[in-house]
Amino acid sequence: MAKSARASSRKNNNQKLKKNVFGPVEAARTERLSAKLMEIVAQQKETKMEDAAEVNEEPTPSDQLKEEASAAMEVDSGSLPATKVLGKKRIEKRRAKKGSIVFPKYKDRTSKRRK
Repeated sequence: MAKSARASSRKNNNQKLKKNVFGPVEAARTERLSAKLMEIVAQQKETKMEDAAEVNEEPTPSDQLKEEASAAMEVDSGSLPATKVLGKKRIEKRRAKKGSIVFPKYKDRTSKRRK
């Protein structure tokens, strides 16, 4: 007789495989991925620190007024930015064509014969 997947010996063997074979492989993969992510985060922090060091100069109030004026002009011009979506486009579904041939119903045929 064949062993089913619910047999206790099959379950024990699968548990041992998970523990001794697949477990260390999965742990190693997790370590590699976390090291890679930590490396990426460290690079991003370095670039942010470099950018912050380059931009030590704070904007003057006159610069802020110029930015506000240019923003106001964009709004007043009436043209919308290309990135804005004006509305959702509705997808038209194709309707199935109904047959043009109509057959008489059974009771219609039988009632004609009786009369």
